Amino acid sequence: MKLFFGALYGVSAILFLGFMAWIVTRMMHLEQANYWVGRVIVWDLYAIGVVVSYVAFVGGFHLWEKLTGRMEPDEGDPPREA
Repeated sequence: MKLFFGALYGVSAILFLGFMAWIVTRMMHLEQANYWVGRVIVWDLYAIGVVVSYVAFVGGFHLWEKLTGRMEPDEGDPPREA
């Protein structure tokens, strides 16, 4: 979980700082720098898409296990009858 939350915080921070840098480079008319900041933002959006895909896959997998009855019971759950 540490890796997941580290990735989530990382891509969020990069996106926020990227937008700030994009605004500054746009206001200062630094076209070449603005181009590269925009590229970094796009790459970061791809990374966010990977994180969202992972969350969707794991959530869907757990939902599938829950709906089909394959999820292992928690410690406090009563035993199932066969």
